[in-house]
Order: sequence, then structure tokens, then C-alpha cells
Amino acid sequence: MDQKRLLLMIVLVFLVFFVGQRFLFTPIGEDQTLDAGTVPAVESVAGDVAERVVSSDAGATESALVADASYGEAGAPADLVAGVGTQATLVSVESELWAATLSTRGGALVSWRLHEHRGLDGEAVDLVPEGSQGLDVTVTSGATTVDVSEWTFGYSGPRDIVLSDGRTTTVVFEATNAAGLRVTREYVFQSGSYIFTVGVSVEGPSGPAAQRDLRIGWPGITPTERKEDEKSLASVAMIDGGVERENLGKLKKESRKKSGEITWATATSRYFMVAVVPIDAAFREIEMSGDGEAKTTSFEGVMDLGAGATARTFSVYAGPQDYLGISKLGLGLEAAVDLGWKFTRPLSVLMLRALVWTHGWIPNYGLVIILFSVLTKLVFYRLTHKSFAEMKRMQELQPKLKALQEKHKDDKEALAKVQMELYKKEKVNPLGSCLPMLLQMPVFIALFQVLRTTIELRGAPFALWITDLSQPDTIFQVSGFPIHVLPLLMGLGMLVQQRFTSKDPQQAMMGKMMPIIFTALFYNFSSGLVIYWFVNTVLSIVQQYYVHRGPDTATEPPIAAEHTSQQTSSSTSAPSFSVSDGAGSTPTTPGGNGGLKGKRRKKR
Repeated sequence: MDQKRLLLMIVLVFLVFFVGQRFLFTPIGEDQTLDAGTVPAVESVAGDVAERVVSSDAGATESALVADASYGEAGAPADLVAGVGTQATLVSVESELWAATLSTRGGALVSWRLHEHRGLDGEAVDLVPEGSQGLDVTVTSGATTVDVSEWTFGYSGPRDIVLSDGRTTTVVFEATNAAGLRVTREYVFQSGSYIFTVGVSVEGPSGPAAQRDLRIGWPGITPTERKEDEKSLASVAMIDGGVERENLGKLKKESRKKSGEITWATATSRYFMVAVVPIDAAFREIEMSGDGEAKTTSFEGVMDLGAGATARTFSVYAGPQDYLGISKLGLGLEAAVDLGWKFTRPLSVLMLRALVWTHGWIPNYGLVIILFSVLTKLVFYRLTHKSFAEMKRMQELQPKLKALQEKHKDDKEALAKVQMELYKKEKVNPLGSCLPMLLQMPVFIALFQVLRTTIELRGAPFALWITDLSQPDTIFQVSGFPIHVLPLLMGLGMLVQQRFTSKDPQQAMMGKMMPIIFTALFYNFSSGLVIYWFVNTVLSIVQQYYVHRGPDTATEPPIAAEHTSQQTSSSTSAPSFSVSDGAGSTPTTPGGNGGLKGKRRKKR
């Protein structure tokens, strides 16, 4: 939804500066940098699995984990389940950054809580949806599919493990069904890192082995924000070297299957991500699904297991979408972070790095955003100054343009011709006020994406009632309707800014509508983004006031001074117009800001 509003805003900005100038002025007719640490090393899962002792703290023996085989009509084993009815054992592993809970039922993750990030309930964010299992495994052997998530595995290690100071631990689950299919699941965790490794080893059954496939995936991420748009909730994969993203809006209608060399797959929310990266071999197929009611997107990757004893290893990242931290892992997962369109992404990355670096010196992201707004205004000062100057010169030509319209009201071709002659004579570009603004659009789009998605702003306070720059600045509610102050202040600022525009009735009407439209567009944006736009609006008001109220001494002092002296001597012959600042009107000659500078210099 945020991106739709951004597109609408860009269109509106274009209409204001292009259509407004072309048609309204011419009357013919839009810091927490992840310590990536070291990727934990995986002990070989393909070793002699038979030497492992299969037992659990509950006293279960290997014989208790073997169920009777059931056979389908074709005589092949069908959904063989080990340990039906055996009570599952939970294993807890905790580090400074996260707390993981694994279950002997399926040997899967049932909880992955992030200590440093809070959800809507005030508790630590859990990247495993309630009632789901992460990293479920399914083995397909010929025509038979074995859902390992229903097995109860044996486990012989401690149930509570606490890690610190970069230490690692290994958790191993094993089970065998009556047909002789043996599955080993091995996890290696390291403190201080959001990345861990998972090994899956499959052996048997005895006899001629059919072609086998392994399926592994993630059930999605429960929304963690008050408002999560459907574009943020997505499944993303690197397929044949390119990134393919499917958001909830598409996946809730139908699942998508994609084939190719798939080097990683992820489930994402606005600020968090779980990615599975095959180490031994790439996925050959991936299925992406969405649940509109639960507001989650999931994925399941498929890879070849071959025949005989086979092991597959995966790196798993489960943590915040910290672009700078993820890029240090060397897995290419930073490409899954949504930083906008392809042509603005490099600029977004540059701005993100600058934002985080500046925060190292100014420990308040609200002040950093204000500084960014001031700096971007300074960088584009010459362009915007030229735009405002051209806008004023177009205002000065309005009496002459209206006179031409009246004279050639029955001949549009002649009207267009004489208008172009007038522009050429007065050295005015009808698009001069539009193009400088459009050149700034990529910068604003890039900054919009950074302020919208960067995890650094999540929960970051600014001042007074603004306690989270990633959320709207709600100060109170009226009958359940939230009152956001910053968008209202921004709209008021835009209304003041529009008072410097043309006195043409059509444009005056648009000038009154645009603040209302933009206030509605920005009303539910994050307060960080609204702060940027509000400060930019205030600075634009100051700049426009300078252009409309005084000589252009900042850019062309000699000409401005010369023009001022000529203005006195020629005031009797030059037509006048009025520019209102809300308190009254001040008569000014059309050359007051250089509209006829070239012509008067020539006369001299």
C-alpha cells in the first residue's frame, strides 16, 4: 500500500509541475549492524549414521521409534511414521540475540524469538508462526511421500543450552521407520549470530533405491507491525542469478511454482527475514504460497537426494532485514531486502550507508533525518532555485499570454505559434520549472524506500510524542480514529507554500487541493518519512519567499543590482502584477526577478 501511495504521489507531483506549468500557465487547452560472526561449521551428517545411539531423555529406545509399516495398494510404503503416540520433547537453545525451541516431533523449530525486537504484544518477535514448524522436511522416494514432520525423533542431549562468547553447540535428532528409512537432522548454532546451519541425512530403505527428493521450507513470518502492507509480506528467491519476488497480494490468490537453479529462498515481512541457503546443491524448484487470513507467505524448496545414503546441508538466516549486516555474510541475501526499484536501488544503498554512518555521530535518527533533508535541499538548491525562478517568470507572462489567448481564441495553431515566439523572445522555458523537480525524484524515491524499510528506524524515538520513527506519530485518538500531527503540519506547510504560486484561478484551485491530497497520502506513512518531507517543505517556503520577495542576489548579484536600478527608471512603462504572501499584495514589475533581463541588457 505504501508503494501505491508513493506512485500516486509521484504522478501528482508530475501533474503539478508538468501539467500545471504546461497547461495552467499556458492557456491552450508524484544501529544495529548485524555482527555476522562466523558461519557455524557443520559436522558431517553423512558419516556413519548407524553408529549413533538413538535414545531420548524420556527413555525412548530405538525400538519404540519404529512403527509398523503400512502399504498402499501398489505395495509401496505410504507415509510411514516413526514413534506415533510418543510424547515430544522440547529442546531450548539460547544466546544473546535469540532463543530457539526445537521439538523431537519432526525435529523442527517451533520457536525462534529475537531478544532485541518486540512484536505487537510487547513480547520478543517470534519468526515461527504460532502452531507451525520451521524447516519441516519431506522425503519423496519414487511414488511415496514421507512427511517427516509427523515423526518423533530420538534425542540424547541436554534440553536447555545457553550459549555466549561466540560458542557453538550441535543438536542432533534421529529416527528410523519400519521400512528402514533413516533420517538424521543436525543443527549447529553459534552465539552472536543470526545464522545457523542445518544438516539432513537420509539413508535407506534397503534394496533398490528409487529416485528421491528432499523438501524443506519455512511457514512464513507473522506480521510484526500495526500496518503491514502486502508488498512487504513476500517470498523471494534467487533463481538463475536473478531475484524473483512474489508478495502476499499475489500469493493469497494462488501459489506459484518456479524452476531453475535456486541458490536461496526467503520469507520476509517488513523488517524481518528467514532465508534457507543450500550448501551442497541448489534447489531445482520452489513453491511459494500465501495465507491472506494469517497474513503470511511461505516457501518450500525441492532438491535431488539421489540414491543411497545422502546428506544435504543448509545455512539458515533468521533475523532482522539489516542490509549492511546481511551483506557481510557473503551469501547474497542482501538482494532480498526491498530497497526499491532496480534503477534507484544503488542510490538507496548509498543513502542507507550514509544514514547509519551519520547515526554513529548523531545518536538520534530524527535529527539525522532532519540533517538529511537540509543536505538534500542544499545539494539541489540551484535546481530548485531555477525552478522557482522560472515559475515566477511564467507568472509574469500571464497577462501577455491571456492577451494572446483572447486575440487568437478561434485559431489554436496560431495561438500555439505566437506563444512559442513569446517564450523565445522572453527566454522562458515553459518546462523550466518542471524538469529540475523531476530530476530530484530518484533521490526522494530512494530515501522513501530507506526510511520505509530500514530496521534501524524500528522503535527509534525522536522527541516528545514521536516514540517510533517507523510508525505514524499518533498523539491521541478520537472515536478510534488516530490523530497524526506531523502530516497535518506538513499539509499546513504545503498550503503556505502554494500561496506563492500563480494567481491564475485554475492553478489556485489546484494549489488548494494539493495540500489536502498530500496530507491524505502521507497520513499513515512512518513519522521518519513525514519529518523529512515536512522539513523539506519548510525550507522550500523560505526559498520561494526569497525568490518572490527580493532580488536574485544569491545567484546573479551584478545583474540583480543593475536590474534594481533600472526598475526605478522604467516603472512608469512596465506593467505590474501582484504576488500575495497571505497578508496582502505587493506590486512588482515583470522584470523584478530577471524575467526581462536579457532584453534590457541588450537595450543598454
